[in-house]
Amino acid sequence: MRTEDIFALGLGLTPPWQVLSQRLDTEKTPHELHLVLGADRGATYPCPTCGRNCKAHDFEEFTWRHLNFFQHHCYLTARVPRVTCPKH
Repeated sequence: MRTEDIFALGLGLTPPWQVLSQRLDTEKTPHELHLVLGADRGATYPCPTCGRNCKAHDFEEFTWRHLNFFQHHCYLTARVPRVTCPKH
């Protein structure tokens, strides 16, 4: 099993989301674990109102502080989609 798959299971990610990369920064104290989340190009995402899968029309990158992973601070970075729902 790949490291990215283990992190995805721990985060409870569901398709289309996946862990694209991971990096442990040991230069800082406490150490920092950085995970980059994303999806394959052309993936569809649920409408926040009705849950229908829709195409994204743009993305904005955000970084969140997550719960510690063991003793390491954990940061998640993702390009969050905005969807075009034909109903909403």
